[in-house]
Amino acid sequence: MKVPSFHTHDDPAQQLAGMGRSFPGFRWQRTRGGMTWRGTLSPTCESPVYGVRIVHRTGWSPRVFIDSPQVADDAPHRYSSDRSLCLYWPVEWRWSAKESLAENIVPWTALWLYYYEIWCVVGEWLGPSSPHGMPKEEVIE
Repeated sequence: MKVPSFHTHDDPAQQLAGMGRSFPGFRWQRTRGGMTWRGTLSPTCESPVYGVRIVHRTGWSPRVFIDSPQVADDAPHRYSSDRSLCLYWPVEWRWSAKESLAENIVPWTALWLYYYEIWCVVGEWLGPSSPHGMPKEEVIE
């Protein structure tokens, strides 16, 4: 089976308005080739506050990392190559220039954290699952 291309033709700066409206606590910084967003999410009122980093490079799908508190090394639904979160299976849904960090990636990150917390307690991922793997060209160094 051919792995779908992750390349898009978007400009990460197009996300500024949507993120500013929906997640004003997230701060952005221009980086080489794109933008990095940093903010916090807490999926429930009893959850810790998670430091989230979204790396969005021009022409690539956004990558999401949990910077704090540290996520368990064996947590499911993370890419082994860079430990970013696996939020969707590209065969089922694909990032494109018309997609929104604020409408898709950030809410899916909050859901990932919710299911992660359940996994920590019960030892089983109760959220949606799809097979995953990542082409080498997607690794962020």
